[in-house]
Amino acid sequence: MNIPSEGELKVILREALEEIADRDRYFPKSEASAYLGMSVSNIEKRLASIPHFRVGSKVMFRKSELDRWMEKHREKPADLDLDRLADEAVRAVLGTRKNAAL
Repeated sequence: MNIPSEGELKVILREALEEIADRDRYFPKSEASAYLGMSVSNIEKRLASIPHFRVGSKVMFRKSELDRWMEKHREKPADLDLDRLADEAVRAVLGTRKNAAL
């Protein structure tokens, strides 16, 4: 078993801590806009429905809350036919001649 050196351990710990800190950080409007793929003006129009914090005149968004807000707006197909999708996938992989009976 290879034991990491003190320097290697510091690098591993720093990377882990940076990942943890990035999981639920705060975004200003411009970064929230880029993260959500929406314009800043679109975010401003929807501000009443998007969870946010206001510190003085600065508006901030928590990443985890933006993720939950987006999940509320997920659209699911109304008539998802899994059998048909599976048949199409098999045909695409194996070719239509071999699966003509499907």
